[in-house]
Amino acid sequence: MAKQIKAKRPARSLLTEEVSPSEAIVRVLEQAGIDMVFGIPGGNTGALFNALYDHKRSIRAVLVREESRAGVMAEVYGRLTGKPGVAIAQAAFMVHASLGAIEAHLSSSPMLILTDLSDHAPFSLHGPYQSGVGEYGSWDAKQTFSGMTKLTLVATSGTHAVQCTQMAIKHALTGERGPVAVLYHSQSLRGRIGPNSRPPLYTTDAFLPGPPPAADTAEVESAARLLLQAERPVIIAGNGVRISHAYTELATLAELLGAPVATTAGGKGTFAETHDLALVTC
Repeated sequence: MAKQIKAKRPARSLLTEEVSPSEAIVRVLEQAGIDMVFGIPGGNTGALFNALYDHKRSIRAVLVREESRAGVMAEVYGRLTGKPGVAIAQAAFMVHASLGAIEAHLSSSPMLILTDLSDHAPFSLHGPYQSGVGEYGSWDAKQTFSGMTKLTLVATSGTHAVQCTQMAIKHALTGERGPVAVLYHSQSLRGRIGPNSRPPLYTTDAFLPGPPPAADTAEVESAARLLLQAERPVIIAGNGVRISHAYTELATLAELLGAPVATTAGGKGTFAETHDLALVTC
Protein backbone atom coordinates (compact mmCIF):
# COMPACT_ATOMS: atom_id res chain seq x y z
CA MET A 1 0.00 0.00 0.00
CA ALA A 2 1.38 3.37 -0.95
CA LYS A 3 2.19 5.57 2.01
CA GLN A 4 -0.15 8.50 2.32
CA ILE A 5 1.49 11.89 2.52
CA LYS A 6 -0.34 14.51 4.50
CA ALA A 7 -0.74 17.70 2.51
CA LYS A 8 0.87 20.72 4.09
CA ARG A 9 -1.02 23.96 4.41
CA PRO A 10 0.29 26.69 2.10
CA ALA A 11 2.45 29.32 3.76
CA ARG A 12 0.55 32.51 4.58
CA SER A 13 2.07 35.97 4.57
CA LEU A 14 2.44 37.56 7.98
CA LEU A 15 1.67 41.06 6.72
CA THR A 16 -0.87 42.48 4.30
CA GLU A 17 0.22 46.09 4.72
CA GLU A 18 3.35 47.99 5.71
CA VAL A 19 3.91 48.29 9.46
CA SER A 20 6.74 49.00 11.85
CA PRO A 21 9.00 46.07 12.81
CA SER A 22 7.77 46.42 16.40
CA GLU A 23 4.15 46.01 15.28
CA ALA A 24 5.07 42.86 13.36
CA ILE A 25 6.94 41.47 16.37
CA VAL A 26 3.89 41.96 18.61
CA ARG A 27 1.72 40.19 16.02
CA VAL A 28 4.14 37.27 16.19
CA LEU A 29 3.67 37.12 19.97
CA GLU A 30 -0.10 37.12 19.48
CA GLN A 31 0.08 34.28 16.98
CA ALA A 32 2.12 32.26 19.48
CA GLY A 33 -0.73 32.58 21.99
CA ILE A 34 1.26 34.80 24.36
CA ASP A 35 -1.19 36.98 26.30
CA MET A 36 1.13 38.61 28.85
CA VAL A 37 4.61 40.15 28.85
CA PHE A 38 6.71 41.57 31.69
CA GLY A 39 9.20 44.38 31.67
CA ILE A 40 10.03 48.06 31.71
CA PRO A 41 10.73 50.41 28.77
CA GLY A 42 14.33 51.46 28.23
CA GLY A 43 16.68 52.16 25.38
CA ASN A 44 15.27 51.09 22.04
CA THR A 45 12.74 48.70 23.62
CA GLY A 46 10.35 51.63 23.95
CA ALA A 47 9.30 50.86 20.38
CA LEU A 48 8.10 47.42 21.47
CA PHE A 49 6.05 48.90 24.30
CA ASN A 50 4.50 51.42 21.91
CA ALA A 51 3.34 48.53 19.73
CA LEU A 52 2.11 46.58 22.74
CA TYR A 53 -0.09 49.55 23.70
CA ASP A 54 -2.02 49.07 20.45
CA HIS A 55 -2.59 45.39 21.35
CA LYS A 56 -3.51 45.81 25.02
CA ARG A 57 -6.78 43.91 24.53
CA SER A 58 -4.89 40.74 23.57
CA ILE A 59 -1.53 41.11 25.37
CA ARG A 60 -1.25 42.54 28.86
CA ALA A 61 2.02 44.38 29.47
CA VAL A 62 2.94 44.12 33.15
CA LEU A 63 5.32 46.92 34.13
CA VAL A 64 7.84 46.00 36.82
CA ARG A 65 9.89 48.10 39.20
CA GLU A 66 13.15 46.35 38.33
CA GLU A 67 14.27 44.01 35.55
CA SER A 68 15.00 40.95 37.70
CA ARG A 69 11.30 40.86 38.56
CA ALA A 70 10.47 40.62 34.86
CA GLY A 71 12.78 37.62 34.52
CA VAL A 72 11.20 35.80 37.47
CA MET A 73 7.65 36.56 36.30
CA ALA A 74 8.43 35.40 32.77
CA GLU A 75 9.91 32.13 34.04
CA VAL A 76 6.85 31.42 36.19
CA TYR A 77 4.52 32.27 33.29
CA GLY A 78 6.38 29.84 31.02
CA ARG A 79 6.44 27.14 33.68
CA LEU A 80 2.69 27.37 34.38
CA THR A 81 1.31 27.93 30.88
CA GLY A 82 3.78 26.09 28.64
CA LYS A 83 3.95 29.23 26.46
CA PRO A 84 7.09 31.36 26.36
CA GLY A 85 7.20 33.88 29.18
CA VAL A 86 8.41 37.20 27.76
CA ALA A 87 10.70 39.67 29.55
CA ILE A 88 11.40 43.01 27.83
CA ALA A 89 13.84 45.73 28.92
CA GLN A 90 17.05 47.52 27.94
CA ALA A 91 19.99 45.16 27.64
CA ALA A 92 22.30 46.71 30.23
CA PHE A 93 19.60 46.24 32.85
CA MET A 94 18.01 43.10 31.44
CA VAL A 95 21.14 41.30 32.62
CA HIS A 96 19.40 41.36 35.99
CA ALA A 97 16.87 38.94 34.48
CA SER A 98 19.53 36.24 34.78
CA LEU A 99 17.78 35.08 37.96
CA GLY A 100 14.74 34.04 35.94
CA ALA A 101 16.70 32.92 32.89
CA ILE A 102 18.95 30.56 34.85
CA GLU A 103 15.92 29.08 36.61
CA ALA A 104 14.23 28.66 33.22
CA HIS A 105 17.33 26.84 31.97
CA LEU A 106 17.38 24.50 34.97
CA SER A 107 13.60 23.92 34.96
CA SER A 108 13.10 23.69 31.18
CA SER A 109 10.67 26.62 31.21
CA PRO A 110 10.08 28.33 27.84
CA MET A 111 11.13 31.97 28.05
CA LEU A 112 11.93 34.89 25.73
CA ILE A 113 14.27 37.74 26.59
CA LEU A 114 13.56 40.59 24.15
CA THR A 115 16.06 43.41 24.49
CA ASP A 116 18.23 45.80 22.50
CA LEU A 117 21.88 46.62 21.91
CA SER A 118 21.42 50.24 23.11
CA ASP A 119 23.21 51.42 19.98
CA HIS A 120 22.34 54.28 17.60
CA ALA A 121 22.70 53.38 13.93
CA PRO A 122 24.43 54.44 11.75
CA PHE A 123 26.92 55.20 14.53
CA SER A 124 26.72 51.81 16.24
CA LEU A 125 30.48 51.37 16.34
CA HIS A 126 30.78 54.68 18.15
CA GLY A 127 27.90 53.98 20.50
CA PRO A 128 27.14 55.80 23.72
CA TYR A 129 27.57 54.61 27.27
CA GLN A 130 25.80 51.22 27.83
CA SER A 131 26.08 50.16 24.16
CA GLY A 132 26.29 46.38 23.96
CA VAL A 133 27.46 45.81 20.38
CA GLY A 134 30.72 44.24 21.57
CA GLU A 135 32.96 46.68 19.72
CA TYR A 136 35.79 48.75 21.20
CA GLY A 137 34.61 50.73 24.20
CA SER A 138 31.34 48.80 24.60
CA TRP A 139 30.29 45.62 26.34
CA ASP A 140 29.32 42.41 24.52
CA ALA A 141 25.62 41.79 25.09
CA LYS A 142 25.49 38.69 22.88
CA GLN A 143 28.26 36.94 24.80
CA THR A 144 26.68 37.88 28.13
CA PHE A 145 23.19 36.58 27.29
CA SER A 146 24.62 33.48 25.63
CA GLY A 147 25.84 32.38 29.06
CA MET A 148 22.27 32.17 30.41
CA THR A 149 20.19 31.03 27.41
CA LYS A 150 19.80 28.13 25.00
CA LEU A 151 20.31 30.51 22.10
CA THR A 152 20.97 34.22 21.62
CA LEU A 153 20.06 35.92 18.34
CA VAL A 154 21.04 39.39 17.10
CA ALA A 155 18.60 41.05 14.69
CA THR A 156 20.08 43.52 12.21
CA SER A 157 17.11 44.54 10.04
CA GLY A 158 13.33 44.81 10.27
CA THR A 159 12.56 41.48 8.59
CA HIS A 160 15.41 39.85 10.48
CA ALA A 161 13.92 41.10 13.77
CA VAL A 162 10.63 39.36 13.01
CA GLN A 163 12.30 36.14 11.90
CA CYS A 164 14.57 36.11 14.96
CA THR A 165 11.52 36.49 17.20
CA GLN A 166 9.82 33.56 15.47
CA MET A 167 12.96 31.44 15.70
CA ALA A 168 13.30 32.33 19.37
CA ILE A 169 9.77 31.06 20.03
CA LYS A 170 10.55 27.87 18.15
CA HIS A 171 13.73 27.15 20.12
CA ALA A 172 12.14 28.07 23.44
CA LEU A 173 9.45 25.43 22.86
CA THR A 174 11.26 22.59 21.09
CA GLY A 175 13.78 20.05 22.30
CA GLU A 176 14.53 20.75 25.93
CA ARG A 177 12.56 23.92 26.48
CA GLY A 178 14.31 26.92 27.93
CA PRO A 179 15.21 30.64 27.64
CA VAL A 180 16.13 32.29 24.33
CA ALA A 181 17.25 35.90 23.89
CA VAL A 182 16.75 38.25 20.94
CA LEU A 183 18.94 41.37 20.81
CA TYR A 184 17.54 44.02 18.48
CA HIS A 185 20.04 46.29 16.75
CA SER A 186 18.60 49.82 16.59
CA GLN A 187 18.39 49.57 12.81
CA SER A 188 16.15 46.51 13.09
CA LEU A 189 13.41 48.48 14.87
CA ARG A 190 13.32 51.34 12.35
CA GLY A 191 11.50 51.87 9.07
CA ARG A 192 8.63 49.85 7.68
CA ILE A 193 8.21 46.26 6.52
CA GLY A 194 5.38 44.66 4.58
CA PRO A 195 4.19 41.90 2.26
CA ASN A 196 6.86 42.75 -0.33
CA SER A 197 9.77 42.79 2.10
CA ARG A 198 12.63 40.42 1.50
CA PRO A 199 13.13 37.82 2.74
CA PRO A 200 9.36 37.21 2.86
CA LEU A 201 7.68 36.93 6.26
CA TYR A 202 5.20 34.16 7.05
CA THR A 203 2.79 33.53 9.91
CA THR A 204 4.14 32.05 13.11
CA ASP A 205 2.17 28.78 13.10
CA ALA A 206 4.93 27.04 11.13
CA PHE A 207 7.38 27.83 13.95
CA LEU A 208 5.20 26.33 16.69
CA PRO A 209 5.68 22.68 17.70
CA GLY A 210 2.93 20.22 16.87
CA PRO A 211 1.20 17.98 19.41
CA PRO A 212 3.49 15.49 21.17
CA PRO A 213 3.46 11.98 19.68
CA ALA A 214 1.26 9.40 21.35
CA ALA A 215 2.97 6.87 23.60
CA ASP A 216 3.62 3.43 22.14
CA THR A 217 0.80 1.16 23.40
CA ALA A 218 3.03 -1.88 23.70
CA GLU A 219 5.59 -0.01 25.81
CA VAL A 220 2.86 1.38 28.09
CA GLU A 221 1.44 -2.12 28.62
CA SER A 222 4.92 -3.50 29.35
CA ALA A 223 5.55 -0.78 31.94
CA ALA A 224 2.14 -1.42 33.52
CA ARG A 225 2.92 -5.13 33.91
CA LEU A 226 6.23 -4.36 35.61
CA LEU A 227 4.55 -1.97 38.01
CA LEU A 228 1.83 -4.46 38.91
CA GLN A 229 4.46 -7.12 39.60
CA ALA A 230 6.49 -4.85 41.89
CA GLU A 231 6.26 -5.74 45.58
CA ARG A 232 7.06 -2.31 47.02
CA PRO A 233 6.83 0.28 44.24
CA VAL A 234 7.91 3.87 44.95
CA ILE A 235 7.36 6.77 42.57
CA ILE A 236 9.97 9.52 42.23
CA ALA A 237 8.26 12.42 40.47
CA GLY A 238 10.39 15.01 38.71
CA ASN A 239 10.09 18.08 36.52
CA GLY A 240 8.68 15.98 33.67
CA VAL A 241 5.39 15.76 35.55
CA ARG A 242 5.26 19.54 35.69
CA ILE A 243 6.17 20.01 32.03
CA SER A 244 3.45 17.59 30.90
CA HIS A 245 0.94 18.88 33.49
CA ALA A 246 0.37 15.26 34.53
CA TYR A 247 -0.59 16.07 38.13
CA THR A 248 -3.90 14.19 38.04
CA GLU A 249 -2.36 11.22 36.25
CA LEU A 250 0.42 11.01 38.86
CA ALA A 251 -2.07 10.99 41.73
CA THR A 252 -4.25 8.40 39.99
CA LEU A 253 -1.29 6.08 39.38
CA ALA A 254 -0.02 6.41 42.95
CA GLU A 255 -3.44 5.61 44.40
CA LEU A 256 -3.98 2.69 42.02
CA LEU A 257 -0.65 1.11 43.00
CA GLY A 258 -0.69 2.26 46.59
CA ALA A 259 2.80 3.58 45.89
CA PRO A 260 4.34 6.36 47.99
CA VAL A 261 5.54 9.39 46.04
CA ALA A 262 8.78 11.32 46.53
CA THR A 263 9.62 14.38 44.48
CA THR A 264 12.88 15.77 43.16
CA ALA A 265 13.70 19.44 43.60
CA GLY A 266 12.25 20.11 40.14
CA GLY A 267 9.18 18.05 40.93
CA LYS A 268 8.18 19.93 44.07
CA GLY A 269 4.49 20.75 43.95
CA THR A 270 3.54 18.05 41.46
CA PHE A 271 2.11 15.87 44.25
CA ALA A 272 0.32 17.18 47.32
CA GLU A 273 2.59 16.81 50.33
CA THR A 274 -0.52 16.44 52.50
CA HIS A 275 -1.52 13.28 50.59
CA ASP A 276 -1.36 10.04 52.56
CA LEU A 277 1.09 8.63 49.99
CA ALA A 278 3.46 11.63 50.01
CA LEU A 279 6.99 10.97 51.21
CA VAL A 280 8.33 14.04 52.94
CA THR A 281 12.02 14.60 52.24
CA CYS A 282 14.30 16.78 54.33
